[in-house]
Amino acid sequence: MAIARNSTPISRAVPGTDRNRTRLNAPATATPTPTPDPLSTLPYTDGQLYAAAYLGYQAPTDLDFFQQTYFGGRELPVHHISDGDFYLIIPRDPNATVRLYKNDMVTDSKTLFYEQTNGDAFVIGCNVSDIFPDVTVSITSGGETVDFSPYISLKDGSVQVGARGLNITRISTAP
Repeated sequence: MAIARNSTPISRAVPGTDRNRTRLNAPATATPTPTPDPLSTLPYTDGQLYAAAYLGYQAPTDLDFFQQTYFGGRELPVHHISDGDFYLIIPRDPNATVRLYKNDMVTDSKTLFYEQTNGDAFVIGCNVSDIFPDVTVSITSGGETVDFSPYISLKDGSVQVGARGLNITRISTAP
């Protein structure tokens, strides 16, 4: 600070401030726009109770993309029924009950393999055979239950996730 001849302090001007060095025309603090939950951005239509994605054969090669995009990098449980295809299953209702049944090709019966009541997403490794689906996924939401077995169509190679599911398979990994 410089002193004038009459001993009055002279303030050095700082661009963009007043004499007290208070910032002039300071931008108002913006209220951050809330970021939507990534799962809420899934384009469900009426009647769809879950989303499903094909992740790859013998390894869930596309799992990292979905974990980063929809789950903030969080690890997802993997339920291994057999060595075959991997699918991501995301129940639409966070309170849904999910049951995984292991299908037996010889006896044509199914056995409860896993059950959860919190609607969390998960990965399944299944369908070692192209002909017989070895898993049935059962989702109960709002008193309604839907059963499906994800698979790759032998007719055209498309990913089949069931009539009540939203297919979110990435084109890069679709068979």
